[in-house]
Amino acid sequence: APPTRAPTPDFCRGYFDVMGQWDPPFNCSSGDFIFCCGTCGFRFCCTFKKRRLNQSTCTNYDTPLWLNTGKPPARKDDPLHDPTKDKTNLIVYIICGVVAVMVLVGIFTKLGLEKAHRPQREHMSRALADVMRPQGHCNPDHMERDLNIVVHVQHYENMDTRTPINNL
Repeated sequence: APPTRAPTPDFCRGYFDVMGQWDPPFNCSSGDFIFCCGTCGFRFCCTFKKRRLNQSTCTNYDTPLWLNTGKPPARKDDPLHDPTKDKTNLIVYIICGVVAVMVLVGIFTKLGLEKAHRPQREHMSRALADVMRPQGHCNPDHMERDLNIVVHVQHYENMDTRTPINNL
């Protein structure tokens, strides 16, 4: 019997798959996997000659029509590009402006509320005199009251003090 020649490995041509992605060509020369098999949109190497893909019937070698979406977007240096029609920057400026105004309103509201809840200066001199007065014995009521006064006094440490009219 004449010697049988081993079949020559197939060459799978490059093609566009079903997602429009270009798949490059490849050789089927790895072990027993020598035939180009599969479908026009998905190709692989296989061992069975009867499963071989007839690549001449496939039409997905050119860019698919649905992948051509038209003209690419205009470049910045393109004379047809009109930057006045681009509203992206305007929207960003408006959002940042609204956020800045809200922050300022919050800050001024907090400052106004703190000033409204601040005790008057006349009461400060009495509070200082009350703290300075020597006390005979220490009970929990006096300690709590003194602690509250100290908290208020610490809040006004940096304010100018005036001498009280009545020395108690």
